[in-house]
Amino acid sequence: MKFGIILFCLIVLLLLTAVLPVGGGLEATAIYYSPVMILLLALLSAGSVWCCLTRRAGRKQAGFYLVHLGVVVILAGAFVGYIAGVKGSLQLSVKQPVAANRLLLPERDSVELGFSVAAEDFQVKFYPPVYHLYRPTPSGMTAPGQMPFQKTGEFSADGQDEWILDDLGPFTASNLWSEARGEWTQRRMLDSGSFLHRASQTPSFFGVTLLVNGEKLPVSINHPAQYKGWRFYLVSYDQLNQSFVQLSARRDPGRTAVIAGIWVTMIGTFILGFRREKGGAA
Repeated sequence: MKFGIILFCLIVLLLLTAVLPVGGGLEATAIYYSPVMILLLALLSAGSVWCCLTRRAGRKQAGFYLVHLGVVVILAGAFVGYIAGVKGSLQLSVKQPVAANRLLLPERDSVELGFSVAAEDFQVKFYPPVYHLYRPTPSGMTAPGQMPFQKTGEFSADGQDEWILDDLGPFTASNLWSEARGEWTQRRMLDSGSFLHRASQTPSFFGVTLLVNGEKLPVSINHPAQYKGWRFYLVSYDQLNQSFVQLSARRDPGRTAVIAGIWVTMIGTFILGFRREKGGAA
């Protein structure tokens, strides 16, 4: 018991070291994958197995066994993923589908995927924009090289509020929507010389369809696509021209074991929560 507590404390301290800002450019991954962390997790796994072997067997010990063995399965699956897993990035054109079959690794090396991937049917939707109000700077107050306008207000074009501006009077978001172009107006000049300028919009959704060996797989934020043990995550896109998308691809052979271990640990914890102790109630 004391040995296990010491191990947990050391692991938590290492995790805190990875989270807290440390000088010298030390990255969190250098701590997560350090030999010290791997050794501590290996000792934790060995200690869990030892506890199960030395525990007196019985039906009432089911929760104890499930929790400890679940932890071992999680760590074993994570170790398999660490040894045999592959993770990299992929940039695909969406203007014209161009197939790619190599994955760029973080070390700037590449690896063969074993199949071709292309992208088509890119879609993006935005939240209503925020507009900034700029008024002309009073004469003589503009420094050399400075724009003769100053920002004096910020307004959300969510369609719920009516703005009251000296330049416009009552003004609603519908005045900034262009039916002809089907988009929010980039800039609207006012009679007073002021103008409203649309700030950069935040996407509420963007997704694309992957063409993997002729099979169509939709992928979007928080909804990865899977193919032959690979998982493709949509990371970003070309916000200027919407000409390409950036994906992260990962093959993790230990992922199934990790998920199974999590469920086993949860079931064991649930059983322990309802175990009846001697002299007490359930």
